[in-house]
Amino acid sequence: MASSRPRWLYRFVRDRSAQTETVGVILILGLVIVSTTAVVAFGSAAIDDVQTQSELDRAENGMTLLDSRLSTVALGDAESQRIDLPTTSGSYTVDPDAGTIRIVHRNYDGTNDATLVPTTSLGAIVYRNGDRSIAYQGGGVWRANRGGAAKMVSPPEFHYRQGTLTFPLVRVEGSGGATGRAAVTAQSTGDGTPVYPNDSAAYPDGSDYTNPVENGTVEVIIQSEYAAGWGSYFETRTDGNVSYPGPNTVAVELVSIGTLGDFQMPPETQGLTVRGMDSGHSLEDFSFTVRPQDTEQSSFANLDWSLYAQQGQQQFEIHVGGNGVNGCNEDVALALYYSDDGGQTHHGWYSDDYLETECGEVNGKPADGDEIWVDVDLTNESATMNYEEIKSNDLTHFKTGTLVSDANFTTHPDDPDVSYDTNDDEEVAMITRHYFAEMGPGFDLVVADGNNAGIGESGSSGYIYYEGSGKVVTYLHITKHNVTARVS
Repeated sequence: MASSRPRWLYRFVRDRSAQTETVGVILILGLVIVSTTAVVAFGSAAIDDVQTQSELDRAENGMTLLDSRLSTVALGDAESQRIDLPTTSGSYTVDPDAGTIRIVHRNYDGTNDATLVPTTSLGAIVYRNGDRSIAYQGGGVWRANRGGAAKMVSPPEFHYRQGTLTFPLVRVEGSGGATGRAAVTAQSTGDGTPVYPNDSAAYPDGSDYTNPVENGTVEVIIQSEYAAGWGSYFETRTDGNVSYPGPNTVAVELVSIGTLGDFQMPPETQGLTVRGMDSGHSLEDFSFTVRPQDTEQSSFANLDWSLYAQQGQQQFEIHVGGNGVNGCNEDVALALYYSDDGGQTHHGWYSDDYLETECGEVNGKPADGDEIWVDVDLTNESATMNYEEIKSNDLTHFKTGTLVSDANFTTHPDDPDVSYDTNDDEEVAMITRHYFAEMGPGFDLVVADGNNAGIGESGSSGYIYYEGSGKVVTYLHITKHNVTARVS
C-alpha cells in the first residue's frame, strides 16, 4: 500500500505537466498572433505616415519652386510660366476665394479712418493630403499641419525695412484641379496697379495718397487658413503691433512717422505731430522761420510766440520773444522750458542774444526794410544757452514753478553724465534733443501766439527730421498684381 502513493502522485504530476505544456503552446501561439497583428497594424500606419510625410515634403519643394516662378509672373519679369508639381497622392486646386486682405489708414487726419485697400480676395494654389495642406498665397508658401498652427515655408511679398513698407499685393485667380501630379500654368493679367502712392486717389478730405505717411497708423488685416503663419512672419520681420482680432485673422499695425521734412507752420492752436520717434537722441534737425503777418519791421515789437507740448504731468515749451524789436539784426530771446511734475518745478534754459531779426529780399521783393523774420535753429551744436529760472512772462502757455537745481541729463544713453545748476551752459542741440527724447516717442507741438504778436503762420515754415523706431511706417509702396493660374 505504501508503494501506491508515489505512483498516484507521479500520475498526477505527469498529467498536470502535460496540461501545462498544452496551455503554454496556446499562449505562445496567441502572443505570436497578437504581436503579428499589432506589428502589421502599427507598421502599416507608420508606413502610411511616412509616405504621407514624403508626399508633403515633395509637394512643399514643388510649391517653393512654384513660388519663385510665379513671383516672376506676378511682378512682371515674365508673361507666363508652366510648373510641374510632384506627388502621387493628394490633390492640387486653384481657390480664388482663399483668404482676404484689407489695408486701412487709421486716424489719417487725426480722427477718421481711410480704407486704402478694401476687403480683397488673396486666392491660393493649394495642395491637400488628408487634413494637411500646403498653399501658395500672397507671394509666400504656407503649411498647415494636423492639429497644429500654420507655418511659413517661404516668405510672402511683404517687405518692411527702416520705416518703408513695400507690399506687392499678389492675387491668385483661375480654376482647375488635379489628383497626384499636376501642372500649373500661370499668366500675368497686366502690370501692377499702384495703390499707394497714387496720383489718382485721395483721402476723404481731398489730400493725396502721397509719402511720407503722416498721422495715425497703417493696419494690414489678413483673414486666412494660414493666418498663424502670416502672424509669425509679421512678428519676426516687423516691430509692428501684431494682433489676432478673430478666428483665422491676423492684423499688423505700423505707426506713421508724423511730421517729417519740410513743413508749413500750423495756425494757432494747431500743431506739428511728432510720432514714432526712436529712443535716445534721434532728433537730427529742427529749425523754422517765424514771420509776422505784416512784413513791416515794427511788426515784431510784441513778439511773443511758442510751440508747446503736454503729456500728463510733462510740459515742454519753446518760446521766441522780445520787447521792442523794431528793426533788423536785433536780438531776440529764446527760452526752453520743461517740467515733469505739472509745473511745480522746472528746467529752464535761456538766451537773450542767440537769435536775431533778419531783413532781406523775399519772393522777389527788394530788401527795402519791409521784409523781416527770425530764423530759429534748435539743433545748432555751436550755440549755447544758460540754465536759469524761466519766468512765466517768458512763456506763452505754461506757468512756471521753482527751478530744479542739479538737473541731470542721465536719463538717456546718449546724454553725458552731468548735472546742471544755475548759470551753467550747454549747447542748444543737446538741450533740444534731450527734451524731445523725454517727451517721445510721440507728442504734438502746438502753436501759441500771445500778446497780440501777430505772427503770420501761413508765411512761416520749417524743417524737422528724426529717426523712426522699428514700429514706424514712413514710406508706403503698395501695388496690386493679379495672376491667373490653371491646374491640370
